[in-house]
Amino acid sequence: MKEYEDILKGDTSAFDSLYREYHPIVYKFQKKYYIKDFDREDWLQEGRIIFYRSLEKYESGHQITIGQFFKLNFENHIRSLIRKQCAFKRTIDVHATSLDQKIENQGESFFDYMGTEEADVLDQMIIREKLEQLPTVLSPFEKATFQEYVSGKELDQIVKDAQSEERIIRGAYDRAKKKLKSIIYD
Repeated sequence: MKEYEDILKGDTSAFDSLYREYHPIVYKFQKKYYIKDFDREDWLQEGRIIFYRSLEKYESGHQITIGQFFKLNFENHIRSLIRKQCAFKRTIDVHATSLDQKIENQGESFFDYMGTEEADVLDQMIIREKLEQLPTVLSPFEKATFQEYVSGKELDQIVKDAQSEERIIRGAYDRAKKKLKSIIYD
């Protein structure tokens, strides 16, 4: 660690000089692994970061050179980046299509579709705002019946669970549905 003390204290020219010696490691992994949207400069920047962190953590007492230590750390870092890129949560980005590709594949008609999508979103927002009124309009019994129906129960199951008559449950359901329609279409 003492031999890299100047670098860790901020000697950037010494760092750059030392890091240039280890560029071949970065280029080797660039050929070995693919990371979407990474160009040469991205690889070198990631290499710089990991090289600096390797210098911070390096202990000369261990029987490993700084080059081997950096190589190990850099490969682990690259594998982590690839895992993140391939993670299920992030697959949307992998399947994303650029606007240029959309225009190339669908032509100018792509822009016609975009206007209708915006209107649908606005309609959905208006409906959501109107639906917030529903709990205040429904009676407690209508509300309970409607919530059970919306959660997936069939009316005959609600009748059994409530130990009630079908006409009573059906009436509460029909009134709730009628009130819902009047709120939405008002």
